[in-house]
Amino acid sequence: MKVIILAAGRGSRLGERTKDRPKCMCTLQGKTLLERCLASLAAAGIARSDIGIVTGYRSDMFTAEGVTYFHNAGWENTNMFVSLTMARSWLEAEPCIVCYSDIVFSPKAIEALADCPAPLAITSYSGYWELWEQRMGNPLEDLETFRTGENGKLLEIGLKPTCREDIHGQFMGLLRFTPESWGWVEETIQEPLPKPVAKLDMTTLLEGMVRRGFAIQTISTDDLWLECDSEADILAYERLFPKELE
Repeated sequence: MKVIILAAGRGSRLGERTKDRPKCMCTLQGKTLLERCLASLAAAGIARSDIGIVTGYRSDMFTAEGVTYFHNAGWENTNMFVSLTMARSWLEAEPCIVCYSDIVFSPKAIEALADCPAPLAITSYSGYWELWEQRMGNPLEDLETFRTGENGKLLEIGLKPTCREDIHGQFMGLLRFTPESWGWVEETIQEPLPKPVAKLDMTTLLEGMVRRGFAIQTISTDDLWLECDSEADILAYERLFPKELE
């Protein structure tokens, strides 16, 4: 099982913490987000030789050994999806887990994705509401829709919610493609989407795939997961989860 870490972004909302370094080099309680990511992957049994990192901003700062590097030279003017296509050769050849580099997650989430038989699977965090209350007070101001059916199939993602009932979980920035489902992606981007391919984010892509009838399996987890999007997030997490982040 290959793993592709998307680490091209600068993370300007983190202010001075990423003034001269990529977002994934921001530290959370003494460890960079990338170090935490690689440690979780190792704990899930992923070998360094099976990890690819897509770089962009300050690619010269990446020094992890034993991994394969891909580079999005147009990182400043493109979004997450374009970075992912830099590893298209892997995605076309074998199953690949895709992992955002600005998250903290349990190895169990990786294991669950690896074990799922569905062609396309994503994990969702069930503790999202309480976490968002700690981050910004009113979760509905920032959260997006995430609706699933009784069988765990994704019904909707990435739209503006009107109430809490529109949100059955939080997309974690962890998903797994097979060559079959990567083919679904290639079909989807041939059709009109709300955003051009150069600016396409992952949830807009997934919503487009749902609307075209492609089955996306969701896997819910309550293991600690954190999204590190701003300096306020970092400060809050260090205060709220000091033992979990040791």
